[in-house]
Amino acid sequence: MIRLPELLAPAGSPQALHSAIAAGADAVYLSGKRFGARKFAANFDHKAMTEAIDYAHLRGVKVYVTVNTLIREDELLDLAEYLVQLYDLGADAILLQDLGAASLARRLVPDLERHASTQMTIHNLPGALYAAQGSFNRVVLAREVTIEEIKRWGQKMEKAGLGLEAFVHGALCYSYSGQCLLSSAIGGRSGNRGMCAQPCRKPYVLMHGRKDEYGRPEGLQAVAQKESYIISTRDLCVYRHLDKIVRSPVQSLKIEGRMKSPQYVAIVTSIYRRALDAIARGSWSPSKEDERDLALAFNRDFTIGHLLGAKDVMGRGMSDNQGVLIGSVASYDPQRGEAAVRLCASLVPEKGDGLVFQSPGQEMGLVVQKAIEKDGLVRLRTPDRVRPGARVFLTGS
Repeated sequence: MIRLPELLAPAGSPQALHSAIAAGADAVYLSGKRFGARKFAANFDHKAMTEAIDYAHLRGVKVYVTVNTLIREDELLDLAEYLVQLYDLGADAILLQDLGAASLARRLVPDLERHASTQMTIHNLPGALYAAQGSFNRVVLAREVTIEEIKRWGQKMEKAGLGLEAFVHGALCYSYSGQCLLSSAIGGRSGNRGMCAQPCRKPYVLMHGRKDEYGRPEGLQAVAQKESYIISTRDLCVYRHLDKIVRSPVQSLKIEGRMKSPQYVAIVTSIYRRALDAIARGSWSPSKEDERDLALAFNRDFTIGHLLGAKDVMGRGMSDNQGVLIGSVASYDPQRGEAAVRLCASLVPEKGDGLVFQSPGQEMGLVVQKAIEKDGLVRLRTPDRVRPGARVFLTGS
């Protein structure tokens, strides 16, 4: 019998928590109203946290609470009180970035498991062993670690009593986890305080020029580029290679997405759950339908990430949900304000679906009000003129 790793799902809200558990998660991770690295998720106040932990435990699901921001000195008393509350509520583990917070937790609530957050940037064996010496029970590895490195660490991690957790699906950070200061530098919103404004998802113009005698840029000129989102990454998806991850020493497979909708959590968690159960039975092969549904749930184009050896994880064409390519514009009737889309997939847009039309210099989204299909063409009314040849993506179904 294959030993299955834990499936760990995000719960940014009570609704997402219910979705994750119904979809088959073994554990969920969530945050209170303070000290979590996703300040703008719905998160959980004391009452909601109490109900969430009880709800999960009644269904055999563990709850890990993120306490993974950097802590200011004037917050230590509040943090101490919060850690004791989490222990009393029955949280199964806490995720930590701040070493001072980890030391405080070790002294105040020594029986509460401590997981080293990915924000700690643990990306090599000495870092993992350092976490073990600091009495951490688990390390959430930086997304830059490869599966081959993890395999080499296996025996030493087991000897040190340290579990390994790895991200398998969701958004990637442009920087090493926990090391990006761009949001803080540009707008004063620190990712290490849970307030990242995601400047990596914005369009930029690449400039080229000279330096004056003081090192200041001068004579700057824009460099022509095909793509505008030059520091935006693709989304991670290892679904097709999940059996390879299962055979590694990774003990927990983590889905990113505390800012995502309950529907997203349900779809992604259920697909990975079915895949893991099929792997355990020895009857799994990747499903094209499941891959399509993962893309429909949300994607910025998928990559297998550094985990499985991808050389390039950048997605510079766009920074929002790309959806699934379903066809291209064959013609446009300006009199009727209507585009004829030639389909290249089995998906046919229906009323209420979301579409994006993409061509060089133009991107337009719409919600389908009416779609008429005939002879491989679908006719759609569009709010603006679209160019023949524009690619059409289904972004919501």
